[in-house]
Amino acid sequence: MDKGNDVVPPLEKGRSPKRRNYGHFHQESGPNHFCKVILAPKLESLPLPLDFTKHFPAIPIEFKLKTNTGCAWRVTVRVIDGRVTLDQGWAIFAAVHQIMIGYMLTFKTLSPDTMKVIVFNDEGVEVITKCKEHDNAFAATA
Repeated sequence: MDKGNDVVPPLEKGRSPKRRNYGHFHQESGPNHFCKVILAPKLESLPLPLDFTKHFPAIPIEFKLKTNTGCAWRVTVRVIDGRVTLDQGWAIFAAVHQIMIGYMLTFKTLSPDTMKVIVFNDEGVEVITKCKEHDNAFAATA
């Protein structure tokens, strides 16, 4: 056959004539990261972005928030005005990590009920907050 005159086999019934990329595909899923900039002093609860939570297969009763020091915090989840919101436990988390206006937090889903949280101060520097258990562990080894 001459170049350019190749015969293309007919399509199977129900198949699209679109070209298929057999080595590359995407699973249907939503985002697994989001960030929040704290703009108000009210930190009793934290509503999660709708574009993030609309992809949840189910809303957990609580989230475990893991920090950059290896600590984990349990925070209850409640739907308030149609938004999934971090509720009981969030205010304590915010106080211990001294979260203030201008701080940015990044959240990454690790499992359906666990998120990694990284806190950045108002200058964009990651904040490392060690809990009292860390202090006690370091004191015991000194």
